[in-house]
Amino acid sequence: MTRAQLRHPRVAGLISAGGVAQSFLVRLPSLLAGIGPVKAASFRVARRISNSLRAGHAVEHYSDLEKCRLIWIAVPEAALDRVMHDLASHVPAAGKMVVLCGSNFDSLRPSPLRVAGAMVGSLNAMDPDARTLVAEGHLDVVRMLRKIAMLDKRKLIHIRPAAKCLYLAGVHLSAHLVLPWIAAALESFRAAGFSRAEAADAVVNLGGRAVRGYGKAGKKTWSAADASQLRSALERDLDAIRATDPRLAALYSAGIAQALRYFDGK
Repeated sequence: MTRAQLRHPRVAGLISAGGVAQSFLVRLPSLLAGIGPVKAASFRVARRISNSLRAGHAVEHYSDLEKCRLIWIAVPEAALDRVMHDLASHVPAAGKMVVLCGSNFDSLRPSPLRVAGAMVGSLNAMDPDARTLVAEGHLDVVRMLRKIAMLDKRKLIHIRPAAKCLYLAGVHLSAHLVLPWIAAALESFRAAGFSRAEAADAVVNLGGRAVRGYGKAGKKTWSAADASQLRSALERDLDAIRATDPRLAALYSAGIAQALRYFDGK
């Protein structure tokens, strides 16, 4: 797929909703350069999307996407099933490539598009700048996504469709579920007498060292000595920590218990 082909106005169609200008799609100029017809809930919304993306042109009907071999779908999760049903009802899907953009669903989700013979895949960005993309689905779709990623100098990671739930679990564990532990660590240092800047530096340094160590050695980073040290700390310090901050004590004891179960099976 050359840049000239990607820029052809009939290469790709886009079905979207308001707010797409804040999505990772705007970080992929080669993707945007290939967009022709833009379909939304109304022609007015479609025109606003096209103008905000500076790509494609607004259309009123799904049938206007019929000549597009590639169709991007970037809509809220609640609207996805309806959009895929409406698209399949108005456009022959056989042989078309359909990409779900930023969706939590994978290409195996039952839909009339798959039944009709569409090649379905999904594309997600791991960071706001879309430097790393994650793709899954039909191999022809993944190959096309890899070419676009290469044109835009992005890294693309190909995962198995059925493993997307595991990818999302990794995202949430890394970006969201770790936050209570980071907050608790920082507040523990603060309660001990660190300034906020000193506490933040300590958490960044210790946490970064743990991540780097696990990245190199995996579960070997965890040792019997670590487990013993945590058990001793829990027995020795929990009452004093609870007297200072009951919520912190609860999180601390729960974290130690979970770590021991995960690494030691105890």
